[in-house]
Amino acid sequence: MNFTKKALAELPAPEEGRTTVYDTVVNGLLIRITTKGTKSFEVRKSVKGNSQRIVLGRFPNLTVQQAREKALAELAQIATTHKTSNQVKEEKRKHDGLTLAKAFDDYLKSHHNLKKLTVSDYQRCMSVGFADWQDKPLVKITRDMVETRHRERTEKSAARANNEMRVLRSIFNYAMEEYLDSEGRAIITANPVNRLSHSNAWNKPNRRKTIIKPDDLPAWYEAVNTLPEWYGGKLAYRARVYFLLCLFNGYRRTECSAALWENINLKERTILLIDTKNGMNHELPLTTYTHQILSEWRDMGGCSTGLVFRGTDNTTPLTHVEKVKEAITERTGIEWAMHDLRRTFATTAEKEGIGGYTLKRLINHKTGAGDVTGGYIVTDIDSLREPMQTITDKLLTLTSVTIQPSKTVTHG
Repeated sequence: MNFTKKALAELPAPEEGRTTVYDTVVNGLLIRITTKGTKSFEVRKSVKGNSQRIVLGRFPNLTVQQAREKALAELAQIATTHKTSNQVKEEKRKHDGLTLAKAFDDYLKSHHNLKKLTVSDYQRCMSVGFADWQDKPLVKITRDMVETRHRERTEKSAARANNEMRVLRSIFNYAMEEYLDSEGRAIITANPVNRLSHSNAWNKPNRRKTIIKPDDLPAWYEAVNTLPEWYGGKLAYRARVYFLLCLFNGYRRTECSAALWENINLKERTILLIDTKNGMNHELPLTTYTHQILSEWRDMGGCSTGLVFRGTDNTTPLTHVEKVKEAITERTGIEWAMHDLRRTFATTAEKEGIGGYTLKRLINHKTGAGDVTGGYIVTDIDSLREPMQTITDKLLTLTSVTIQPSKTVTHG
Protein backbone atom coordinates (compact mmCIF):
# COMPACT_ATOMS: atom_id res chain seq x y z
CA MET A 1 0.00 0.00 0.00
CA ASN A 2 1.08 3.51 -0.79
CA PHE A 3 0.85 5.05 2.68
CA THR A 4 -1.33 8.14 2.87
CA LYS A 5 -3.02 9.70 5.85
CA LYS A 6 -6.46 8.85 4.51
CA ALA A 7 -5.56 5.25 3.61
CA LEU A 8 -4.00 4.51 7.00
CA ALA A 9 -6.89 6.12 8.87
CA GLU A 10 -9.33 3.81 7.10
CA LEU A 11 -7.44 0.61 7.95
CA PRO A 12 -9.70 -1.50 10.20
CA ALA A 13 -8.60 -3.12 13.46
CA PRO A 14 -8.31 -6.94 13.31
CA GLU A 15 -10.64 -9.09 15.40
CA GLU A 16 -7.61 -10.93 16.80
CA GLY A 17 -3.83 -10.75 16.52
CA ARG A 18 -2.24 -7.92 14.62
CA THR A 19 -2.45 -6.74 11.04
CA THR A 20 0.74 -5.79 9.19
CA VAL A 21 0.70 -3.56 6.11
CA TYR A 22 3.87 -2.61 4.16
CA ASP A 23 4.57 0.69 2.43
CA THR A 24 5.26 0.51 -1.30
CA VAL A 25 7.39 3.66 -1.29
CA VAL A 26 10.01 2.82 1.39
CA ASN A 27 11.03 -0.80 1.39
CA GLY A 28 10.99 -2.11 4.98
CA LEU A 29 8.53 0.43 6.38
CA LEU A 30 5.30 -1.06 7.72
CA ILE A 31 2.40 -0.27 10.00
CA ARG A 32 1.00 -2.69 12.58
CA ILE A 33 -2.56 -2.49 13.87
CA THR A 34 -3.76 -4.03 17.15
CA THR A 35 -7.27 -5.26 18.01
CA LYS A 36 -7.81 -1.96 19.83
CA GLY A 37 -7.03 -0.02 16.66
CA THR A 38 -3.58 1.24 17.76
CA LYS A 39 -1.44 1.85 14.66
CA SER A 40 2.38 1.92 14.92
CA PHE A 41 5.03 2.57 12.26
CA GLU A 42 7.94 0.11 12.26
CA VAL A 43 10.96 -0.81 10.18
CA ARG A 44 11.72 -4.48 9.65
CA LYS A 45 15.13 -5.41 8.25
CA SER A 46 17.44 -8.41 8.30
CA VAL A 47 20.72 -7.57 10.08
CA LYS A 48 23.42 -10.22 9.80
CA GLY A 49 20.84 -12.89 9.16
CA ASN A 50 18.57 -11.88 12.03
CA SER A 51 15.27 -10.09 11.53
CA GLN A 52 15.22 -6.82 13.43
CA ARG A 53 12.15 -4.74 14.23
CA ILE A 54 12.46 -1.06 15.12
CA VAL A 55 9.42 0.88 16.34
CA LEU A 56 9.32 4.41 14.91
CA GLY A 57 6.18 5.84 16.52
CA ARG A 58 2.36 5.82 16.41
CA PHE A 59 0.06 7.05 13.70
CA PRO A 60 -1.33 9.73 13.42
CA ASN A 61 1.02 11.45 15.90
CA LEU A 62 3.80 10.50 13.51
CA THR A 63 2.88 11.51 9.97
CA VAL A 64 3.52 9.37 6.91
CA GLN A 65 6.27 11.76 5.76
CA GLN A 66 7.94 11.70 9.14
CA ALA A 67 7.70 7.90 9.31
CA ARG A 68 9.33 7.58 5.88
CA GLU A 69 12.17 9.94 6.87
CA LYS A 70 12.81 8.04 10.08
CA ALA A 71 12.66 4.73 8.22
CA LEU A 72 15.20 5.91 5.65
CA ALA A 73 17.52 7.12 8.44
CA GLU A 74 17.22 3.77 10.21
CA LEU A 75 17.91 1.84 7.04
CA ALA A 76 20.96 4.02 6.35
CA GLN A 77 22.17 3.32 9.91
CA ILE A 78 21.86 -0.42 9.30
CA ALA A 79 23.55 -0.22 5.92
CA THR A 80 26.62 1.62 7.24
CA THR A 81 27.06 0.04 10.68
CA HIS A 82 25.19 -3.27 10.40
CA LYS A 83 23.45 -2.25 13.63
CA THR A 84 20.05 -0.87 14.42
CA SER A 85 19.68 2.41 16.26
CA ASN A 86 18.51 0.43 19.30
CA GLN A 87 21.70 -1.63 19.24
CA VAL A 88 23.80 1.50 18.89
CA LYS A 89 22.02 3.09 21.86
CA GLU A 90 22.54 -0.04 23.97
CA GLU A 91 26.22 -0.12 23.16
CA LYS A 92 26.54 3.58 23.96
CA ARG A 93 24.87 2.95 27.30
CA LYS A 94 27.35 0.20 28.05
CA HIS A 95 30.28 2.32 26.86
CA ASP A 96 29.19 5.23 29.04
CA GLY A 97 28.99 2.85 31.98
CA LEU A 98 32.60 1.81 31.40
CA THR A 99 34.12 4.57 33.51
CA LEU A 100 37.70 5.06 34.56
CA ALA A 101 36.77 4.07 38.12
CA LYS A 102 35.21 0.80 36.95
CA ALA A 103 38.14 -0.05 34.67
CA PHE A 104 40.60 0.64 37.50
CA ASP A 105 38.63 -1.53 39.89
CA ASP A 106 38.52 -4.35 37.32
CA TYR A 107 42.24 -3.89 36.67
CA LEU A 108 43.10 -4.35 40.35
CA LYS A 109 40.88 -7.43 40.60
CA SER A 110 42.56 -8.92 37.54
CA HIS A 111 46.07 -8.08 38.80
CA HIS A 112 45.55 -9.61 42.23
CA ASN A 113 49.25 -10.42 42.63
CA LEU A 114 50.31 -6.79 42.84
CA LYS A 115 52.16 -5.87 46.02
CA LYS A 116 50.19 -3.86 48.57
CA LEU A 117 52.54 -0.91 48.23
CA THR A 118 52.11 -0.98 44.44
CA VAL A 119 48.32 -0.98 44.80
CA SER A 120 48.58 1.88 47.27
CA ASP A 121 50.73 3.85 44.82
CA TYR A 122 48.29 3.20 41.96
CA GLN A 123 45.37 4.31 44.14
CA ARG A 124 47.22 7.50 45.03
CA CYS A 125 47.85 8.18 41.34
CA MET A 126 44.16 7.80 40.58
CA SER A 127 42.90 9.85 43.51
CA VAL A 128 45.41 12.68 43.05
CA GLY A 129 46.05 12.74 39.31
CA PHE A 130 42.57 11.87 38.04
CA ALA A 131 40.13 12.66 40.83
CA ASP A 132 37.74 14.43 38.45
CA TRP A 133 37.91 11.68 35.83
CA GLN A 134 36.60 8.82 37.97
CA ASP A 135 33.06 8.90 36.53
CA LYS A 136 34.18 9.74 33.00
CA PRO A 137 33.64 7.01 30.37
CA LEU A 138 36.91 5.68 28.95
CA VAL A 139 35.69 6.39 25.42
CA LYS A 140 35.45 10.08 26.29
CA ILE A 141 39.02 10.43 27.60
CA THR A 142 40.82 11.92 24.63
CA ARG A 143 44.45 12.35 23.63
CA ASP A 144 44.18 16.11 24.09
CA MET A 145 42.80 15.63 27.60
CA VAL A 146 45.71 13.37 28.49
CA GLU A 147 48.31 15.76 27.13
CA THR A 148 46.74 18.71 28.96
CA ARG A 149 46.48 16.84 32.26
CA HIS A 150 50.09 15.65 32.00
CA ARG A 151 51.23 19.22 31.45
CA GLU A 152 49.20 20.43 34.45
CA ARG A 153 50.51 17.69 36.74
CA THR A 154 54.09 18.33 35.58
CA GLU A 155 53.89 21.77 37.16
CA LYS A 156 53.50 20.01 40.50
CA SER A 157 56.01 17.20 39.98
CA ALA A 158 57.53 15.92 36.75
CA ALA A 159 58.22 12.46 38.17
CA ARG A 160 54.74 12.04 39.64
CA ALA A 161 53.11 13.26 36.43
CA ASN A 162 54.94 10.54 34.53
CA ASN A 163 54.02 7.91 37.11
CA GLU A 164 50.34 8.85 37.01
CA MET A 165 50.28 8.61 33.23
CA ARG A 166 51.99 5.21 33.32
CA VAL A 167 49.20 3.95 35.57
CA LEU A 168 46.56 5.41 33.22
CA ARG A 169 48.31 3.78 30.28
CA SER A 170 48.22 0.39 32.02
CA ILE A 171 44.49 0.73 32.65
CA PHE A 172 43.81 1.55 29.00
CA ASN A 173 46.00 -1.32 27.79
CA TYR A 174 44.01 -3.63 30.04
CA ALA A 175 40.69 -2.19 28.82
CA MET A 176 41.62 -2.65 25.16
CA GLU A 177 41.83 -6.40 25.67
CA GLU A 178 39.19 -6.83 28.37
CA TYR A 179 36.09 -5.06 27.10
CA LEU A 180 34.45 -6.26 23.88
CA ASP A 181 31.16 -5.42 22.19
CA SER A 182 28.46 -7.92 21.20
CA GLU A 183 30.41 -8.82 18.08
CA GLY A 184 33.66 -9.50 19.91
CA ARG A 185 35.33 -6.26 18.86
CA ALA A 186 37.29 -4.07 21.25
CA ILE A 187 35.31 -1.21 22.77
CA ILE A 188 38.52 0.71 23.49
CA THR A 189 40.52 0.75 20.27
CA ALA A 190 43.32 3.20 21.13
CA ASN A 191 45.33 4.26 24.16
CA PRO A 192 45.22 8.07 24.50
CA VAL A 193 48.35 8.07 26.66
CA ASN A 194 50.37 7.12 23.57
CA ARG A 195 50.04 10.78 22.59
CA LEU A 196 52.80 11.53 25.11
CA SER A 197 55.23 9.26 23.27
CA HIS A 198 54.16 10.54 19.86
CA SER A 199 54.72 14.16 20.90
CA ASN A 200 57.81 13.34 22.98
CA ALA A 201 56.07 14.87 25.98
CA TRP A 202 57.25 12.46 28.69
CA ASN A 203 59.21 14.29 31.35
CA LYS A 204 62.87 13.44 31.76
CA PRO A 205 63.50 14.11 35.44
CA ASN A 206 67.09 13.89 36.56
CA ARG A 207 67.71 10.81 38.64
CA ARG A 208 68.90 11.65 42.13
CA LYS A 209 72.55 10.82 42.67
CA THR A 210 72.90 12.18 46.16
CA ILE A 211 74.47 10.41 49.11
CA ILE A 212 75.21 11.44 52.67
CA LYS A 213 78.67 12.87 52.20
CA PRO A 214 81.50 11.55 54.37
CA ASP A 215 81.88 14.95 56.02
CA ASP A 216 78.18 14.92 56.95
CA LEU A 217 78.00 11.34 58.23
CA PRO A 218 79.21 12.07 61.80
CA ALA A 219 76.52 14.72 62.37
CA TRP A 220 73.84 12.64 60.68
CA TYR A 221 74.74 9.52 62.63
CA GLU A 222 74.86 11.39 65.94
CA ALA A 223 71.40 12.86 65.33
CA VAL A 224 69.90 9.49 64.34
CA ASN A 225 71.60 7.49 67.08
CA THR A 226 70.37 9.89 69.77
CA LEU A 227 66.82 10.32 68.42
CA PRO A 228 65.20 8.93 71.61
CA GLU A 229 67.03 11.56 73.68
CA TRP A 230 66.25 14.72 71.74
CA TYR A 231 63.18 13.83 69.62
CA GLY A 232 61.40 11.61 72.11
CA GLY A 233 58.41 9.30 71.85
CA LYS A 234 58.03 5.72 70.66
CA LEU A 235 58.50 6.73 67.04
CA ALA A 236 62.02 7.95 67.82
CA TYR A 237 63.13 4.48 68.93
CA ARG A 238 61.61 2.85 65.85
CA ALA A 239 62.98 5.43 63.45
CA ARG A 240 66.49 5.16 64.92
CA VAL A 241 66.84 1.45 64.18
CA TYR A 242 64.96 1.78 60.90
CA PHE A 243 67.24 4.52 59.54
CA LEU A 244 70.40 2.74 60.69
CA LEU A 245 69.40 -0.58 59.17
CA CYS A 246 68.57 1.09 55.86
CA LEU A 247 72.07 2.59 55.85
CA PHE A 248 74.12 -0.36 57.08
CA ASN A 249 72.27 -2.97 54.99
CA GLY A 250 71.62 -0.78 51.94
CA TYR A 251 67.89 -1.52 52.03
CA ARG A 252 65.07 0.12 50.14
CA ARG A 253 62.81 1.86 52.63
CA THR A 254 59.66 -0.13 51.85
CA GLU A 255 61.46 -3.46 52.00
CA CYS A 256 63.08 -2.62 55.32
CA SER A 257 59.77 -1.51 56.85
CA ALA A 258 58.21 -4.86 55.88
CA ALA A 259 60.88 -6.96 57.64
CA LEU A 260 59.55 -9.67 59.98
CA TRP A 261 61.11 -11.00 63.18
CA GLU A 262 60.39 -14.54 61.97
CA ASN A 263 62.91 -13.95 59.17
CA ILE A 264 65.71 -12.66 61.41
CA ASN A 265 67.94 -15.35 62.90
CA LEU A 266 70.08 -13.70 65.55
CA LYS A 267 71.82 -16.97 66.36
CA GLU A 268 72.86 -17.61 62.75
CA ARG A 269 73.24 -13.86 62.19
CA THR A 270 71.07 -13.60 59.06
CA ILE A 271 68.16 -11.44 57.93
CA LEU A 272 65.77 -12.34 55.11
CA LEU A 273 63.46 -9.98 53.22
CA ILE A 274 60.56 -11.67 51.41
CA ASP A 275 59.22 -10.80 47.95
CA THR A 276 61.31 -7.70 47.33
CA LYS A 277 61.01 -5.21 44.48
CA ASN A 278 62.58 -7.56 41.93
CA GLY A 279 60.28 -10.39 43.04
CA MET A 280 63.05 -12.32 44.79
CA ASN A 281 63.83 -12.99 48.44
CA HIS A 282 66.91 -11.18 49.74
CA GLU A 283 69.09 -12.67 52.48
CA LEU A 284 72.05 -10.90 54.06
CA PRO A 285 74.39 -11.70 56.95
CA LEU A 286 74.22 -9.54 60.05
CA THR A 287 77.42 -7.76 60.97
CA THR A 288 78.56 -7.13 64.52
CA TYR A 289 76.83 -3.76 64.45
CA THR A 290 73.52 -4.69 62.80
CA HIS A 291 73.32 -7.77 65.04
CA GLN A 292 73.78 -5.51 68.06
CA ILE A 293 71.15 -2.92 67.15
CA LEU A 294 68.57 -5.57 66.21
CA SER A 295 69.20 -7.56 69.40
CA GLU A 296 68.78 -4.43 71.49
CA TRP A 297 65.64 -3.47 69.56
CA ARG A 298 64.09 -6.90 70.07
CA ASP A 299 64.84 -6.86 73.79
CA MET A 300 63.48 -3.33 74.15
CA GLY A 301 60.25 -4.04 72.26
CA GLY A 302 59.71 -7.46 73.75
CA CYS A 303 58.63 -8.83 70.35
CA SER A 304 59.94 -11.85 68.52
CA THR A 305 57.20 -12.17 65.88
CA GLY A 306 55.52 -9.90 63.36
CA LEU A 307 56.79 -6.63 61.96
CA VAL A 308 60.17 -5.37 63.11
CA PHE A 309 59.14 -1.80 62.41
CA ARG A 310 55.50 -1.14 63.17
CA GLY A 311 53.60 2.01 62.30
CA THR A 312 51.89 4.08 64.96
CA ASP A 313 48.89 1.73 64.82
CA ASN A 314 51.17 -1.24 65.68
CA THR A 315 49.66 -3.33 62.86
CA THR A 316 51.03 -1.86 59.60
CA PRO A 317 54.64 -1.31 58.46
CA LEU A 318 56.40 1.89 59.49
CA THR A 319 56.16 4.35 56.60
CA HIS A 320 55.38 7.82 57.94
CA VAL A 321 58.77 9.07 59.08
CA GLU A 322 58.86 12.39 57.22
CA LYS A 323 58.51 14.49 60.36
CA VAL A 324 61.43 12.68 61.97
CA LYS A 325 63.51 13.17 58.82
CA GLU A 326 62.67 16.86 58.78
CA ALA A 327 63.67 17.15 62.43
CA ILE A 328 67.04 15.54 61.68
CA THR A 329 67.58 17.96 58.80
CA GLU A 330 66.68 20.92 61.00
CA ARG A 331 69.06 19.71 63.71
CA THR A 332 72.00 19.00 61.39
CA GLY A 333 71.41 21.17 58.33
CA ILE A 334 71.80 18.06 56.17
CA GLU A 335 69.25 17.60 53.38
CA TRP A 336 68.74 13.89 52.75
CA ALA A 337 66.30 11.35 51.34
CA MET A 338 65.72 7.77 52.41
CA HIS A 339 67.21 6.41 49.18
CA ASP A 340 70.39 8.39 49.92
CA LEU A 341 71.12 5.79 52.60
CA ARG A 342 71.07 2.99 50.03
CA ARG A 343 73.27 5.00 47.67
CA THR A 344 75.68 5.75 50.51
CA PHE A 345 75.94 2.03 51.27
CA ALA A 346 76.62 1.17 47.61
CA THR A 347 79.12 4.01 47.16
CA THR A 348 81.01 2.97 50.28
CA ALA A 349 81.11 -0.63 49.06
CA GLU A 350 82.49 0.41 45.68
CA LYS A 351 85.20 2.55 47.30
CA GLU A 352 86.18 -0.38 49.51
CA GLY A 353 86.77 -2.51 46.44
CA ILE A 354 83.75 -4.78 46.75
CA GLY A 355 83.39 -6.61 43.41
CA GLY A 356 80.58 -5.73 41.05
CA TYR A 357 78.81 -9.08 41.24
CA THR A 358 79.07 -9.16 45.02
CA LEU A 359 77.75 -5.61 45.28
CA LYS A 360 74.77 -6.49 43.08
CA ARG A 361 74.03 -9.38 45.40
CA LEU A 362 74.32 -7.17 48.47
CA ILE A 363 71.93 -4.50 47.18
CA ASN A 364 69.62 -7.09 45.57
CA HIS A 365 70.05 -6.03 41.96
CA LYS A 366 69.30 -8.67 39.35
CA THR A 367 72.02 -9.62 36.91
CA GLY A 368 70.94 -8.58 33.42
CA ALA A 369 69.76 -11.23 30.98
CA GLY A 370 72.68 -10.42 28.71
CA ASP A 371 75.25 -10.98 31.46
CA VAL A 372 76.18 -14.61 30.86
CA THR A 373 79.04 -14.61 33.37
CA GLY A 374 76.80 -13.29 36.14
CA GLY A 375 74.44 -16.19 35.59
CA TYR A 376 77.19 -18.64 36.56
CA ILE A 377 78.16 -16.91 39.81
CA VAL A 378 76.46 -18.25 42.94
CA THR A 379 77.11 -16.37 46.19
CA ASP A 380 76.11 -18.07 49.42
CA ILE A 381 75.41 -16.23 52.66
CA ASP A 382 78.81 -16.96 54.21
CA SER A 383 80.67 -15.50 51.26
CA LEU A 384 78.90 -12.20 51.93
CA ARG A 385 79.90 -11.90 55.59
CA GLU A 386 83.33 -10.38 55.04
CA PRO A 387 82.25 -7.77 52.45
CA MET A 388 79.26 -6.79 54.61
CA GLN A 389 81.50 -6.37 57.65
CA THR A 390 83.99 -4.37 55.58
CA ILE A 391 81.26 -1.95 54.53
CA THR A 392 79.90 -1.69 58.08
CA ASP A 393 83.33 -0.99 59.51
CA LYS A 394 84.02 1.70 56.94
CA LEU A 395 80.67 3.41 57.58
CA LEU A 396 81.29 3.34 61.32
CA THR A 397 84.74 4.80 60.76
CA LEU A 398 83.21 7.59 58.69
CA THR A 399 80.77 8.32 61.51
CA SER A 400 83.73 8.58 63.92
CA VAL A 401 82.53 5.57 65.91
CA THR A 402 85.29 3.52 67.51
CA ILE A 403 85.28 -0.07 66.27
CA GLN A 404 87.16 -3.27 67.02
CA PRO A 405 90.17 -4.05 64.78
CA SER A 406 88.79 -7.40 63.52
CA LYS A 407 86.56 -7.10 60.52
CA THR A 408 85.38 -10.64 60.05
CA VAL A 409 82.51 -12.25 61.92
CA THR A 410 81.81 -15.93 62.27
CA HIS A 411 78.34 -17.19 62.99
CA GLY A 412 77.13 -19.78 65.41
